[in-house]
Amino acid sequence: MKRREPSVSATVALDRWPRIQHALTVQDSGYVDCDYPSVVWHMDQQGMRGVERAETWEELAEFYEWRLTTRAGEMAEAPSLRFLLETWTDSMCYALRRSAAYERGDDPGPVVEQSQRRPDLFAHRSVVELAG
Repeated sequence: MKRREPSVSATVALDRWPRIQHALTVQDSGYVDCDYPSVVWHMDQQGMRGVERAETWEELAEFYEWRLTTRAGEMAEAPSLRFLLETWTDSMCYALRRSAAYERGDDPGPVVEQSQRRPDLFAHRSVVELAG
């Protein structure tokens, strides 16, 4: 299957996510990737805590959600890939936003299983398993 890369310039990507720009890689095709361990390492090296760290977690979640939307064409051709990308992105963003809440000193509440948070993802699971 041919990968469809989003068309976004490096400047736009770097400007849109200034807190994580050091970890973004923009390929010649325009596809933007993020080195998650670099984000964590950078926050630790900079001694980020509290609101600053929370804002970085939020920005990373926004990046992952944006990246998912850029892969719509690719996912339309492969239901099993769509399921994997959507569930991974949802899990990652949920964990990042919970981490942001902790950093702000908020109580994010009890963990809610993904199948309860996003039943829409799992409604199509049997179709994905058959197509996979």
